[in-house]
Amino acid sequence: MKRYFKYFFPKLTYGLTLSIAGVIFLRSLPYGNVLLKIGRGSQSYILLFLVLYAALAIFASYSEYHGIGCQEGVFRQGLLSQMVAITFDDGPSPKNTPKILDILSDKGVKATFFLTGSYVDKYPELARRIVAEGHEIGNHTHSHIEMGLSKDKAILSDIARAEESIFRATGIKTNIFRPPRGFTRTKTRREILKEGYRIVLWTLSSLDWRGVKPKAILWRVKLFVRDGAIILFHDNGSLIGCKQKNRTNTIMALPKVIDFLFEEGYEIVKVSKMLDTAEEKAFLREA
Repeated sequence: MKRYFKYFFPKLTYGLTLSIAGVIFLRSLPYGNVLLKIGRGSQSYILLFLVLYAALAIFASYSEYHGIGCQEGVFRQGLLSQMVAITFDDGPSPKNTPKILDILSDKGVKATFFLTGSYVDKYPELARRIVAEGHEIGNHTHSHIEMGLSKDKAILSDIARAEESIFRATGIKTNIFRPPRGFTRTKTRREILKEGYRIVLWTLSSLDWRGVKPKAILWRVKLFVRDGAIILFHDNGSLIGCKQKNRTNTIMALPKVIDFLFEEGYEIVKVSKMLDTAEEKAFLREA
């Protein structure tokens, strides 16, 4: 973490400098001091809002990266060895997936794609290309169902439908599953595990779903990557639902991210290799 502080520090100073410049600018305006005085008068409300916002952000972040309650069968990272996995959600997409596959091929990297069944039905040739080029595929439901708002029966049916679409297109039965938005209820999680899936989340999100710039994506990887990290990207999808989305920023950032990981000495592997290694070592310890 310390060696990447240089990537964080400029962001911190930028925000502080912007705040100071804003105050100076307001003071230079005819009614600037009046606005500042009003701001000081309502600062308790602003402070309360900021505290509530920060608490909500902390809770959401904790839930995303650690979960709430028992997390048996859920993988968020591999062993603390110098390997990482690059994963993509919500595809395949005719606009984005071929370009991503070209980059991975050029860099000699194998990745894991969590496919949405409805798009596999539309673009089966892309699902077949992913497999043909040696990448791994996982189940990401058929309709990108909102698992927090749906009944278990509907969720399991949606997962089974995605499995059928993937098998029909590729002849492969998957054994890894990633829930949309990374959320599952405890009872639902248990039912998914009974179906033979391993639930794979992530250690680090690129935040490409927000449309952040390539530089910001690279910056996040530099700051937060660690041994055993599972990195989340998207080759499709939108904030609401799973509509088709241009992932130009992801495509522009990906080669730089891969180069950085190689420079840092990481081995980039498929998720299954990372999980198999972790489970094998756990079995040896128990033996």
